[in-house]
Amino acid sequence: MAGVDVGGVELEFPCPRCGGPTRAAIQAVRMLPVLDCPACGERFGVDLDAFSAQVDAAETAAKAARKRRKG
Repeated sequence: MAGVDVGGVELEFPCPRCGGPTRAAIQAVRMLPVLDCPACGERFGVDLDAFSAQVDAAETAAKAARKRRKG
């Protein structure tokens, strides 16, 4: 969505090894979609289809929040 910057929004990704949550900013994942689990140390690639859906949801929420503030 044009005009909606959600790069600083943090998303949560489950570790495929231990299931622990790993948080990362959208902008960081866009640059390098590989994360290190803080719980077990596993390095894993982000599921890009799921990531895309999360980014779309964040953009939709940001756009709705902007409309509420203006309206």
